[in-house]
Amino acid sequence: MRNLLGRLNARSPEELARIAQAWGVDARGGDRHRAVSRLYRALTDPRSVRDGWDRLAGDERAMVRHLALTDAPRGIRDLAADLAVPEAAARETATRLYRAGILAREGDDDPLPVGATARLFLPRELALLFRRVQDEIEAGDLAGTPLRALLELLDDTEVEDAARTWGLPVIAGLRAREDLTRQLLREVADPARSARVVAKRTPDAAAIWRRVRDDPDPTGVPLAAAADALGIASGIAPESARPADAARLRDALAELESALLVWHTYRADGDRRLFVPAEIRTPGEAPGPELPPLTPLAPGTVPDPPWRHPDAAAWDLLTLLRELSSPEAPRGVAADEFSRAWKRRLNRRLWVRGDDVPPEGYLDLLLALARGEGLLRETKEPDDAADDDPFLRPTAGVRPWRDLAFPEQGARLLTAWLNHPERPEGAGRADVSVWGADWRGFRRRLLTALGEWEPGTWYPVENVAARLAARDPDLLGATFTAATARETDRPEDRAGDRRRAAVAEVVALTLHTVPAWFGLVELGAIPGHATAVRLTPTGAAIARGDAALLPAEPDGAALAVRPNGDVTLRLPTPLRVWSLSAFAEPARLGQESVYRLTEPALARALAAGFDLGQVTAFLTKQAGGPLPDAVADRLAGWAHGYRRVRLRRAILLSPDDAPAAEDLVIALRAAGWTVRPDGGGALLVELPPGAAADGERALLAALRERGVSPQWG
Repeated sequence: MRNLLGRLNARSPEELARIAQAWGVDARGGDRHRAVSRLYRALTDPRSVRDGWDRLAGDERAMVRHLALTDAPRGIRDLAADLAVPEAAARETATRLYRAGILAREGDDDPLPVGATARLFLPRELALLFRRVQDEIEAGDLAGTPLRALLELLDDTEVEDAARTWGLPVIAGLRAREDLTRQLLREVADPARSARVVAKRTPDAAAIWRRVRDDPDPTGVPLAAAADALGIASGIAPESARPADAARLRDALAELESALLVWHTYRADGDRRLFVPAEIRTPGEAPGPELPPLTPLAPGTVPDPPWRHPDAAAWDLLTLLRELSSPEAPRGVAADEFSRAWKRRLNRRLWVRGDDVPPEGYLDLLLALARGEGLLRETKEPDDAADDDPFLRPTAGVRPWRDLAFPEQGARLLTAWLNHPERPEGAGRADVSVWGADWRGFRRRLLTALGEWEPGTWYPVENVAARLAARDPDLLGATFTAATARETDRPEDRAGDRRRAAVAEVVALTLHTVPAWFGLVELGAIPGHATAVRLTPTGAAIARGDAALLPAEPDGAALAVRPNGDVTLRLPTPLRVWSLSAFAEPARLGQESVYRLTEPALARALAAGFDLGQVTAFLTKQAGGPLPDAVADRLAGWAHGYRRVRLRRAILLSPDDAPAAEDLVIALRAAGWTVRPDGGGALLVELPPGAAADGERALLAALRERGVSPQWG
């Protein structure tokens, strides 16, 4: 057992007291375990080991330096030969170091016997710290060294501890050191963040911080100045300061060094000094990583894509809700449960459409946002179906939703997406899977980054994705796991490179989805190459926090009805789109969209409860004039041929006697019920529209309130 804790536990109480005196540690009071704990804490503190090194004589330093670099234990005779000193001198030096707790011996735990052959070594923790002291001495004066280079001198645990002090999330072993270093440099460059870190230091640490920071000498102050700042005696000899004062100084320096605020260095003459790195003394802009430059494409390189309504996603959501309200709507509650034939039919009615069915993830996104806005509900009511599988139906929330303007709907949907904890648009994607990402933070940082582009300028998607990933490898969060279809985890790649490649892949895929679907960016094809992206005016306004510019509404009628039954929608609003889609088929979407009046579409409207008069009144009002005669005649013929029969639910009441029936008619009519006597003493009570069960329960409650006992029979 060559660790320090084991060697201390093997010492007697008398030896522990002698070691404590040699290191200036107060080990009095309590049992030996408490003494071992205090000694172990002091002997594993780099500041104590630096002081201990200063107290060593020349022969002691030579032996410690030699053993720190030697893995195997050495006997006295071997040490004498290695150091070229007499064996008696080597034994005397080893004895002093053993009594101070610096050396340990293999075998017995008894004190080192005179004349015995012993194999000596430095406990593992002390060997590492003494080697660190040697490295610091050989490095020379570090006062002018950039903070980035200073961080390279720390081990991984120290970097992680510093990151936690500066408020960065750390999960040991799951975050690359390179990423932590970059984040630390960014935090240090923020004066407000530096002030907050300093404000959390203890009074002793704050006093030393002010002394070192305010000294005009940029190369730092002598180590003794730290003791002076605390009003305690300075010096490296244990007898020059009380153990409690030594512990105060050691703890304060540990607090400052672990926070990166104050650093220790050796000058060429061995003088020890404390300094504040320039980046912390005068916080400024953090040195950023080298970023791939944005490479705008020459004008004319990318053909303009087809025109799309600026709130196409909000329009498509209305179309989806209308289709789900139809009797032919599919069973199921998720996009992958809908039949391909139904999705193919829906695809032809959407602004954002795929080659055959809607783009991957688009329906998942619309369904998730609609549920979040309370526009869809899941139900298991059979509704004349042969099974009771759950399905989705629009809620009463659609009515106030359709009364909003398209920009209002689009803003609410975008906000809902920004705040969504998951990635609904990525459901079921096979090209990339991400776990543990901060999707909310990712979307907002991505949106902010879009504001740096020049609106209307085309850039290769791969270019902007690589630049964003290089600038902020934590775009997806501090810790995440990604599996992509691309080869981004080759063994020869560094962890930071693999992380940036995964982030770039997710950025590129995201730009193809919601930002494009919501009209923040446009995508175009580079002939013979990959995809290009450009920022739209709407995207620029949203990314920069400006009010989006609303297009001026043209004058004239909202729509025009052609003799062939085509309805040209000139001024689309959610209410007009919702109403038209109830009794007309979308034929063409564009700057002036065209809907077509057809017999099946009108039949669906009549089946849903619309009257022909409602349809013609809407068209007449929105067109600003009467319908063409051919259209009016055609609609009337279709409605007549539909031969609709209206059904109403009712309950037949049979009171026991006629006077009771008369009283019941008066009471129920006063309560708002429609009651019709059938002439034979029975009463027919119409149930209100809606679910039959609700109407029945309301009628039974009304009867009981009037002292009647309803019985089925």
